[in-house]
Formats: sequence, C-alpha cells, structure tokens
Amino acid sequence: MTVQSVPDASAAELALRSVALRGTAVYGAYLAGSEEIEAAIEELEQELAALDPGVQIATLRPRDGEQLITDLATTTAELVLVDARSFAAPDWALLDRRRSSLEHRGVLIFVTTHTSFDELMRSAPNLASWLGAQVFAYAREGAGVEAARARRLAALRTWASKSDADVIREAEEGTLPRDPEYAEWLVLLGRGDLLGPRAP
Repeated sequence: MTVQSVPDASAAELALRSVALRGTAVYGAYLAGSEEIEAAIEELEQELAALDPGVQIATLRPRDGEQLITDLATTTAELVLVDARSFAAPDWALLDRRRSSLEHRGVLIFVTTHTSFDELMRSAPNLASWLGAQVFAYAREGAGVEAARARRLAALRTWASKSDADVIREAEEGTLPRDPEYAEWLVLLGRGDLLGPRAP
C-alpha cells in the first residue's frame, strides 16, 4: 500500500468502524499532515465518546517505539490511539521485531504522518500486514456521524447483497457470518446487543 492509495475517512467514519470492531484485535493507521495530528486525534476522541459515552479510550503519546511498548502494557482501554508522528524507521523496525508486545484486545490506531507511514511500510512489513485495510487518511470535518453511518450502511448492503432486516434476522437465528463487517453493520443499526460473546 502506498500513501497515494490510502482512502480518506472523516473522524466520524473511523470512529464508527472502531466502535464496531472493538472486542476483536484490530490495528489501523490514520494519516494526517504533521500540523493536523492534534486535530485528528481530538476529533477522533470526540466522535468515539459521542458514539458510546462509556467507551474506554486511551491516547498514548510515546516518544519512541520502546516507550510505546511500555505504555501499552499498562493500559486496559479497548480503544487506543497512538500519536506516532515522531516514529522513524528504527521505531517501526523495533515494533516489527517486538510486535507480540503490541498485542492488545481491542482497536489500536496509529495516528501518524504520511512520511512516518512510508517508513512503517518500508521498515515493518509484518506490522504493515496487521494493518491490512484499516489505513485511512484524515479528512477534516467530514459529513458527520449520521451521514457517515448512512453511507457505510449503503456500502455494506451492496457488499453483502442483503438488507438490514436480513442481517438482523440472521443474527437472531445465530446464522450470521462472523466477518467483522457484519458486526459493524449491527452496531450501525443500533443492534450491537445481537453480537453476543465473540471468540477471543
């Protein structure tokens, strides 16, 4: 993945995805200009809290990769935002070698610059594979939570060729596939209660 191929996402859209995916172990990255990192983190914190006032959020600001490993070991928050703008190739390479120390139950998002992300892609191939499709570029002040929810639901309906009613019915019957997209779908519909316990 290159920076040019990273899709845009507002803080509202990323917050929706993150809340839907908590309870799993998911790693992502949110890319912004160095002058926008603080705004991106602040907006993300606000959107997460608006979606679920009871959600546990930790914002870590480590000076380097070693400190991140130490800080992460002391947090139990289910959503972790990492200000990684200062991370360079040696930090990402360290985290790649010690990636088992990054294992965390919940969602961990590296908020970093495009330059730092390029270093991650070059220096940390294993960590990069953990990020998968959960890499987005910060889009300032998007359409808001409701518009983002509607847009994402429309995309999910197209992806699965199913209606909201189909998904709810399958969840109630216990036949809904366990793909994270379906968990996200239920949360977006306000039916996260149908998820039930998920395997560790």
